[in-house]
Amino acid sequence: MARNFALDTNAAREANTGGKRITETGKYVGTIVSAFYEKNQNGTESVNFMFASDQGQEAGPLVLYTHNGVGEALHGFKVLSAIMVCTKQRALTTQPGAVQLYDFDAGNVVTKTKETYPELTGKKIGFVLQKEEYHNGAGELRYRILIAAPFEYGTELMANEILDKMAQPKALAKYMEHIAANPVRKAKPRGANTAAAQKSTQSFQSPADDFLDDSIPF
Repeated sequence: MARNFALDTNAAREANTGGKRITETGKYVGTIVSAFYEKNQNGTESVNFMFASDQGQEAGPLVLYTHNGVGEALHGFKVLSAIMVCTKQRALTTQPGAVQLYDFDAGNVVTKTKETYPELTGKKIGFVLQKEEYHNGAGELRYRILIAAPFEYGTELMANEILDKMAQPKALAKYMEHIAANPVRKAKPRGANTAAAQKSTQSFQSPADDFLDDSIPF
């Protein structure tokens, strides 16, 4: 029997956006669904974001490595600080919470308990997301999406502009020119120092490390 169809507007949107998962470099606005803390077997700490765009696409976990195994701050800490500025958060404190994550063993999305940051849950934000090459454990070339830079939802101001109390956004357009010229971040050399490689390849303008509390405009 021939199939009849009813309009599925979500499917229609996905035809233009490339599917439900964000897989391409670009500028996206949406909501932080959840943010949670993790530490890997090497002691490297990270904050991980689940993100949903206003267009109905999803990305995550988007991993920001904030500190290495000996407690030294990595570039991801600066990105996290910029996210805090863009969402007007002065502090983040962990709290056990439920996070929806894909479980490869179960082959489905499951609920897991993580150390979450409730201050970020549900916050509107803009992300410049960039595709990155990487090698998996078998040495095969793969792709993932990472947070290249955040900006404020609604204004498109980047962190420095917010801290400097700028009224008009200028930095994002300039940054997008750089991203357009470098849509895919190339794989780091295998065996290269992760922190050094990350620092050398991530160049977005982050807030000053030494700004005073009195200068924070929120």
